[in-house]
Amino acid sequence: MVRSMMSLTKLPLSFWGYALETAAKLLNLAPTSALIQTPYEIWHDKPASYNYLRVWGSPAYVKRLVGDKLESRSSLCRFVGYPKETAGYYFYDSLEQKVFVSRNAVFLEQGFPEDIQLDELILEESSDVIQPSKADTEPSLRGFRINS
Repeated sequence: MVRSMMSLTKLPLSFWGYALETAAKLLNLAPTSALIQTPYEIWHDKPASYNYLRVWGSPAYVKRLVGDKLESRSSLCRFVGYPKETAGYYFYDSLEQKVFVSRNAVFLEQGFPEDIQLDELILEESSDVIQPSKADTEPSLRGFRINS
């Protein structure tokens, strides 16, 4: 789970600890066949709330405290976890190279992961119409152009 979280976000490998803590939190919130309740419900004697969960590594605009009126009031950061000691989220600001806690953020989860570039061939459909023949018994890439 941690490896897939890290590979999708392209964050530095130094964030594996944040990914591990988040994965453990998610596993404790998930139902399991070995228990009637989730581990969270057993430990806390109440049902878990899922409305605060976010996609790990997703971008978010985080409201920042600024002194100048002309400065931007938010900065684009990455969500990297849930703090144990306070309500809010951990965010990583790549410009300042800092991890900080904030509650005020707008998450951009819909298009995530939009910045991922696969190092594979991309197939584009051509406009040529090809009629299938009876000899074609296996799938083929005819009708597609391979772009690299």
